[in-house]
Amino acid sequence: MRAVAGCQYLYRRKATYYLRVKIPKRLGVREIRLCLRTHKLEVALVLMQRLKPLISKLKGLVIRSMALDTSSISQQLDQMKTAMQKQLTIADIDPMIAKMEQGFSDGGHAINALGDKSILELDDRFKELFVHMADSDSNEERVNRFAEVLKGLSDYERWSFLESMSSVMKVFSGMKDEPSEGEGIPQQANELLAEHGFAIESNSLPYRVLLSKLKASNAVRDELLASIFNEDFLGEREVQGLLTKAPEPMVVAPMVEVDDEPTGPLFSEVYAEFLEFKIKKEKLTEKIQKDYERVYTVWRLVMEDRPIEQYKPKDIGRFIDKCFELPRMNIAPYNKMSWQERVECEVPEDDLISPKSVQGYYKWTQSVFAYAKKDTVDLISVSPCSIKRDFTTNIRGAFSDTELKQFLNAAKEERKTWKKWIIQLGIYTGARLGELVQLRKSDIRYDEETQRHYILITDEHKDQKLKTENAKRKIPMHNELITSGFLDYVATCEQEVFDELDKSVRVTGWMPRLMESIGVPTFNELGHKRSFHSFRHTFITKLMNDGVPVNNLQQVVGHEISSFGITSNYTHKATSIKSLVEVVDAFEVA
Repeated sequence: MRAVAGCQYLYRRKATYYLRVKIPKRLGVREIRLCLRTHKLEVALVLMQRLKPLISKLKGLVIRSMALDTSSISQQLDQMKTAMQKQLTIADIDPMIAKMEQGFSDGGHAINALGDKSILELDDRFKELFVHMADSDSNEERVNRFAEVLKGLSDYERWSFLESMSSVMKVFSGMKDEPSEGEGIPQQANELLAEHGFAIESNSLPYRVLLSKLKASNAVRDELLASIFNEDFLGEREVQGLLTKAPEPMVVAPMVEVDDEPTGPLFSEVYAEFLEFKIKKEKLTEKIQKDYERVYTVWRLVMEDRPIEQYKPKDIGRFIDKCFELPRMNIAPYNKMSWQERVECEVPEDDLISPKSVQGYYKWTQSVFAYAKKDTVDLISVSPCSIKRDFTTNIRGAFSDTELKQFLNAAKEERKTWKKWIIQLGIYTGARLGELVQLRKSDIRYDEETQRHYILITDEHKDQKLKTENAKRKIPMHNELITSGFLDYVATCEQEVFDELDKSVRVTGWMPRLMESIGVPTFNELGHKRSFHSFRHTFITKLMNDGVPVNNLQQVVGHEISSFGITSNYTHKATSIKSLVEVVDAFEVA
């Protein structure tokens, strides 16, 4: 039995597909296996989709199994296996038989066209093959043997074999034996039910109705084949009128909407079991437990708690990229912050945690998903921890003009207003993300002297915070913002400019998805990581390269003068907005 690549829990044995869910040994059952009774991958995938909610409940039972006794577990497992099979109703019978009967006419004409030899003219070497195929317990086995026989023949032999087989079938179809009430029809019924995923309950009324309708269908089939083989085409048309009409295409639909059902144990549930396992089985030290607690705290703040199998490599990549943005905890002001504040604050490059520390976060993530993949747990088949990151450097990268244009084009197409304007403000102000998210309508002001609007970065309101005293400043509004209609948008706001954004971490999580959608890579050709903060980095870099006065640029971006290696005794707070306008106007996206 081999796993089907890319399809969790789907296996194939010979030509038949199976559902296979491995169970931890402690439950006394090695696995739950269910034959899907189909040779077609597309049918198997539809059946797997329908079974997905039950598989999720099964995995949830495994997670909770530590608190349940063995007899209770065994009973629930049996109930779930039974539930994985649909219960037959009388309304299900006609669509199944109709689908079966659709091939009667085409199959009959194919046999008639091929089987034009007398049975006395058949090649003797095929007789043993016919006996080998006929001597099987089920139609499924006969199909498998037929496929094996064909595979072992040359092209020429294969055609002769099919002609001989068709001739034999024509002869047998003409034999008028009394219909058998023995194993033939019940076996046919069982195979038909298994093919469509129904439970076999031989004492139920729907099952007995199915037997009766199959008997009638077989009689019609025999009459149809006789008409075709005798070239009684008018009789064929009359018999075709007796075939069951298909009300709908026979495609098995999911029992429930998958989105409405949980699809497996949540990450938090798996992590609790993982931690218990590490403490009991591997004697996890208190120090490492505290390290785990710190990383898990960051995970909960950054990542949505989802079913364990739903995480993809891109989710892990976003988590690790956010970890690169975390501050060192042993320096002010971060050592007095809560984890929520550390995750949300904008951190200068010199204050970021080391890449080696970020690698520790990644190893923790790898450990959790490796546990979920263990054969005794078997919650996932592939770990999403397959990302590539450079854990030796921590340099932030800038965006090129071409990439900035891609962002601006994306902003024009955005329907959500906060996404539209947060991009443009990031590009044309060089402000920190946290400063932009907390903007209020009253912070958009007008300067009479220059007759220009400007943005006041302040902590006047109780909900506003600034990183340093230098962060309090005025940023002249770039003409591109005005042309794009930012002032018109502000006029529609009540108090907050971005009332939909309660914290900057929402933007941080969205930014990588935006970059991926417009084709801007997270890392540039030098291996430098880009994020929303790269708008600020790009703004400063471009203006410094254009030779604007450094002290004026510092006032626009809220840096201390010493940040650029110039004496901090230089008094720059008194510079007028007029000088700052020149800085902002010098910024262009070429």
